[in-house]
Formats: sequence, structure tokens, C-alpha cells
Amino acid sequence: MTTTISPIKQPPSPFPSSNTDLALGSSHHVRCPIPPGPTTVQDAVETWGRSSVSPFNVGDGRELLGYPGLFGTGFLRRGRWAVMATDVAAAAGHEDEGLSLTLDLVVDLGLRPTFVAVVDPSPYQVRGMWTTPIADDPIIDLSAFSLAGKRRANIRHSVTSARRAGLRVVPWSDEFRPGLAAVSAAWLATKRGGEMGFTLGRFDPEGLDASDCRVAVDADDRVVGFVTWHHYDNHRGRVLDLMRRLPDAPNPTVDLLIADGLLEFAAEGVEVASLGCVPRSRGTVAERLYPTRSIRRYKAKFDPRWQPRHLAAPSRRHLPGALVAVTRSYVQGGFLSAIRHNV
Repeated sequence: MTTTISPIKQPPSPFPSSNTDLALGSSHHVRCPIPPGPTTVQDAVETWGRSSVSPFNVGDGRELLGYPGLFGTGFLRRGRWAVMATDVAAAAGHEDEGLSLTLDLVVDLGLRPTFVAVVDPSPYQVRGMWTTPIADDPIIDLSAFSLAGKRRANIRHSVTSARRAGLRVVPWSDEFRPGLAAVSAAWLATKRGGEMGFTLGRFDPEGLDASDCRVAVDADDRVVGFVTWHHYDNHRGRVLDLMRRLPDAPNPTVDLLIADGLLEFAAEGVEVASLGCVPRSRGTVAERLYPTRSIRRYKAKFDPRWQPRHLAAPSRRHLPGALVAVTRSYVQGGFLSAIRHNV
């Protein structure tokens, strides 16, 4: 089910209440001047979300909350937990206010808050929350990005090989929809556990228009692979989401798609790109659920700088419950279901 996003009304009215849009109660007092701001929760996240994980604060199944001109975010309800992808998207200078109001509202709903991948753990620590490193974000500065030099030689050679094989990258258009669906189905057929979710996008042929989708076609104009990107930080950043290719596509297909996107973003003046957070390895069983080591090795070929991301839970004793809720956000049946399908 796609979440319906209601418009943000102008101050002093909060968001209208519905089953997906939650209003601030009368007990919540905004303690600072409210500037003009975006007009929907989606706009608030796209404009003020400064983490590469911010685009996943909204989406299917999210319950949305916020205050006009101040902040916007969303969460997945998993039992008594409100699971948020990353930091609250708040207007510059109002980050502390936005976080405090979010925590107040979540507690008023009878839920425990947990944030999956926050940039700076200190605002959570000063509120008594427990934080721990959980993932690393591979960031590429695009101001002087190129494929030249020893550190990106592997990618440069892959791009050359892909082009010699007759591959080219074309922008998304509706004519490619059936081809992308076929690529995704073929890719999923090789994955025992199927698609995850939450901060890992699921293929939605009707939602491709909302992402920056790039398509690889061969010399016969057959679709052989694609990637999708989302924008954040008021279009100053891009984050990689889906990466898929046909089993018989040339090996460097995805390398070509990513490199082409990075070069084009750099030419357009985009400041940074994230290749998507990679969880820290948690042992052999966890690797069967999600192969973090191989994914980290793959993304390291692009020579990013790795920035840590932190899980925040109400306290250390709540950490096990928070991790269960987070797992259920990625895999609908939870940890045991994931094990049955992958181990």
C-alpha cells in the first residue's frame, strides 16, 4: 500500500491526522520561531534530509509525522516499536527541536523509538539513548570526480570492457518498463530470500518515474541491467538503491551503470553521491542473510570515503528488542523467517 501524504498546513496548524499522517497534540509546544517551509512531508524529507538514508524516511507503510516549517519524518510500526530509517529531517537550526518533538510524539503513541542509521550519535546520547555503530556509508565527493588514477583503475577497465561489449547507458523511459521487470524477475530468481525492504528498495514498475533510473542496453537494444538513484539534501546528494542485471549480461554491466551516473551527476553539479550504506558484518549466519562483506568489497572499487552510521535505541537493555523490530522492518517475517529462507 502506498502511503498518502497530506499537505503541510501553514502555522500554527500541525499536520492533519489520519491513519498515516499524525498530528502533534496540544501538549506539544514549539519553542522557537517557525520559518516557511515545504508543503508536504515528502518535500520536507527531500529538502531537509541531509543523510543519504533520508529518502527512506517516507514510503510504503510509513506513518508520517511532523510540523509545518520545522520537520518531517516517518516510521514503520513494528509491535510496540517505531522504526525510523535515519535522523529526522528538520529545517537548518531546528534539528534539536525536530528530534525532541518526534521523540515526544512517538512516546505519546505508546511506542519505543529506534533509529536505524543516524549520522551523529551525540544528539541521541545526550537524551540518554544507547547508540552503537551498525553500518558504513560509502560517500563519493563529486566536485572533482573522475575515473582517472590508480584507485579507480578497476572501474575504468570495467567501463571500457562494457562498452567494447556493445553496452550503452540510456535514460529511463516508459518503453523500458517490461524489460526492467524481466531483469528484476531474473535477478530475484537467483536470490533465495527474495527482496528485503525499508532502506533497501523493492522493485516497483509503477514507481520508476519517481526515481532516477538508468538502463543498460546491448547492441540489440535489449535491456540487460538497470540501477536506481534517489536524491536528498535538496538535490545536493544522490544515493544508489537498486542494482540489477540479467544473469547472462556482461559482468561489468552494473559497473558501467554506476560510473556513468556518477560522471553525469558530477557534470550536473551534484555535490556528493552515496553508494548505499553497508551493514557491518555480524558473523556467518548474518552473512547468509545479507552478504555485507562482498557488497563492501564491490563498493570499495569506487574508492569512496566510509562514514559510520549508528543505531539508536532507548537504552542498552532495549537493544535486543530494537534489533528485532529493525529486522522485521527489512524482512516481513522477521529473523526466523529470513533464516529459513536463506540458511
